[in-house]
Amino acid sequence: MPVLIVLCVVLAILLVIAVIKIVLLRRGFDELTENIEDQVKCETQIPVTLTTSDPHARRAAEKINREIIELQKERNQYIDGNRKVSEAVTGISHDIRTPLTAINSYLDLMAEEKDEEMKAKYLERIKNRTISLSELADELFKYSTSSDQANYKVQNDFSSSEPIDICRVFEECILSFYAAFKKKNIEPQIELPEEPVMVLCDRKSANRIFENIIGNAIKYADGSFDVKLDNDGCAVFSNPAPDLTPVSAAKLFDRYYTVKEGSVSTGLGFSIAKELITVNGGTIDSELKDGILSVIVRFRKQNA
Repeated sequence: MPVLIVLCVVLAILLVIAVIKIVLLRRGFDELTENIEDQVKCETQIPVTLTTSDPHARRAAEKINREIIELQKERNQYIDGNRKVSEAVTGISHDIRTPLTAINSYLDLMAEEKDEEMKAKYLERIKNRTISLSELADELFKYSTSSDQANYKVQNDFSSSEPIDICRVFEECILSFYAAFKKKNIEPQIELPEEPVMVLCDRKSANRIFENIIGNAIKYADGSFDVKLDNDGCAVFSNPAPDLTPVSAAKLFDRYYTVKEGSVSTGLGFSIAKELITVNGGTIDSELKDGILSVIVRFRKQNA
């Protein structure tokens, strides 16, 4: 009889221990379930932890933590890739609008021009702009079909730079904005060297740099716009900017920075200009002095 009593007591103790283990194990798996749900909802990135000391439950938690880390890496890569896709498409779309603006300006010039020789020149420039438009469309198509969109580069690299007369490129570009300047009642003041200024830069990149800077100036310039180009390939674009502060002037080249609160413009033109001049070996800076904003573009000289 005493043996039976002892056996019953031992069994009772074992039963209590088993119940406690089951309760703790159940609580552990409840914690595991809650942690997984939070991880899936991106509400936490804290590794899964359990209060239970059960080795099987802890091994399951460790395995889940390793899988969650890999899942977070893939999620971050997806988010970053999606952002780069959006930025590249937005950049190309922004550039597509610029040749369209130039084409409209040349059409306005043709409407006022009586000289047939000048009309022929305008038609030639319109043709060049349509070629640029076609190239941008091809670029967008290549990007959309690229197997690695996140790392696809739309800009030219250093090796594609070629000797060009930057004066000639600028003259053609500024003329394409004739109608836009006229609409804003702006008469640009331009100082260019009389002799050619040879620099190393991809011609399409140089066009896009000038077009983006001039396009932004037309949006925000208040009555005047000055350009000076020296023999060293340094171009300075200046216009009144009463709404800018030194802090905001320093942010002009940040992607998606907006100059005026509530403006539909994203300031993307300056960002693209910086990317293009950088890959062609030049630099671009801005400074604000006495309410005048100056954008300084330095091209790489041919003999540098």
